[in-house]
Amino acid sequence: MVRVRTGGAERRFAWDIHDAGIPGEVPAAIAATLGMPGTEAAFRLALEEHLLGETIAEEEDLALSQVAEALGGARGRNGLPELENDTFREVLLDRGDASRRRDLAERLTYEESGWVLTEIGGDWFTVHSPDTPEIGPGPFDLDGASGEDHPVLVLWRGSGSGAVLEDREDLMELIQWNTGWVEQIDDSAERATTAEALGEAFGAGAGAQRLRDLCAARTVDGDPLAQLLELLDIPRTALLVLDGDPSAPEPLSADAPGAVDAPGGFLRGVRRLYGGRG
Repeated sequence: MVRVRTGGAERRFAWDIHDAGIPGEVPAAIAATLGMPGTEAAFRLALEEHLLGETIAEEEDLALSQVAEALGGARGRNGLPELENDTFREVLLDRGDASRRRDLAERLTYEESGWVLTEIGGDWFTVHSPDTPEIGPGPFDLDGASGEDHPVLVLWRGSGSGAVLEDREDLMELIQWNTGWVEQIDDSAERATTAEALGEAFGAGAGAQRLRDLCAARTVDGDPLAQLLELLDIPRTALLVLDGDPSAPEPLSADAPGAVDAPGGFLRGVRRLYGGRG
């Protein structure tokens, strides 16, 4: 079934999974409902290829992407929002003392992973890839560095923006805002859980209610990521790194003065990687 909502009215187009094809009137009715003449063939192709039979959630996401792609230029002319599942930019936020930050920066440099560590204030730092900013590391990629392991926060921008809370037990909470599409599901319980998890991981203090309100909202005036960082008391410098702003701090380099010879530094890390004693 496909549901199309426009101008406050909703139309439903359904068919049986045993039908040999999409009912002939469905693509034309969808195009007319959306006010997109000339797209009937594109809708029919997308529906026949991807919406015949039962689908799992991942297949439904793919189907929606294929519909958006099939519309091509007609989408831009008539104002249908672009649907994207991928992110444009992503950074991981973690915290640790100077020894942990230096240890990680040196290891990332040695392994030539393409990820860099940038200090953003206090004990906070980001890890991201300048060459492929849409792909970021996970918490397991930070293993082996000195210091205590904490939950990490991943920020992303793409079709909207969002955050993911992760830890090394593969627990995950996800929140997103301003995607441009209206989901027909009630995820208020999941959003409340995300607010609680974020507050527990990073602390919200007197701003706990504001954090719950922010997580409950699907659309937010202004930058929801900036508001999130403020409530969690995380330096907003992280957004300069996320957005590739020229004024963002330079990544921490293993070649910085004193880094190689410092306690817990690069040479000790090399010995550890090859089984030697530190």
